[in-house]
Amino acid sequence: MHLPYQPIIVTIPEMRGYFIVTLLLLLTLGCAAQNHTAEGMRFFGQARYDAALASFRSALQSNPNNANALYNIAATYHQSARASLQLGQTEAALQQYEQAAQYYLRSLAQNANHADAYRGLASLYMDRQNPGAAFELLGNWNQANPIAAEPKLELARLHQEWAQIAMIQGDTENAQRSRDIAAQTLQHVLTTEPSNYRALRALGFLREQSGDIQGAVIEYSRSLQANPQQQDLAERIAILTGIPR
Repeated sequence: MHLPYQPIIVTIPEMRGYFIVTLLLLLTLGCAAQNHTAEGMRFFGQARYDAALASFRSALQSNPNNANALYNIAATYHQSARASLQLGQTEAALQQYEQAAQYYLRSLAQNANHADAYRGLASLYMDRQNPGAAFELLGNWNQANPIAAEPKLELARLHQEWAQIAMIQGDTENAQRSRDIAAQTLQHVLTTEPSNYRALRALGFLREQSGDIQGAVIEYSRSLQANPQQQDLAERIAILTGIPR
């Protein structure tokens, strides 16, 4: 990477849920663990991260090798670090980022294809201004699973995010290069899974960002046909075509 990375938050409400990294909390196995996890989710939603960590650690006790439980702790440390940064608590944030990274890695040690853990750890590397580590992480995952769609979808997301950063920094050449790589990666997914709605949606987003509105509508429509439950995407198509729903 040639650009000095600066952490930014890119908000695109119409496309929320694919490119914007979210910290998804996952259920764990076992009745007691599920109760603790549900409690942790509630605390997490209230931004009570210490309480959420206590609940998720209780869920982990019943199965110390549960990848989802480890991921939940990682995601909570991660979000707590972001909150600490916003409050100017840099030292606390650094410690929380370190804890998050360790738990993401522990989750991956238990499940080498834990997509949420890969997504979270790549996002953490971007937060920490280390895009090279994020690309290496997802690149290695993709190489280990050359047929799987999930690593390619995450790589494409990362390239698209990098393109947005490049545009903000005024480097249109690097931005277009990253978009091209993202599009090629998504097309690779579609060669084996022509109806992968996530790849179609992401490709439509790239088309839209490049100014190809007609191409974006085509890909969005294909994605919506593959998965009609995407109400936000239907609304986006209506906005782009001027056809009310």
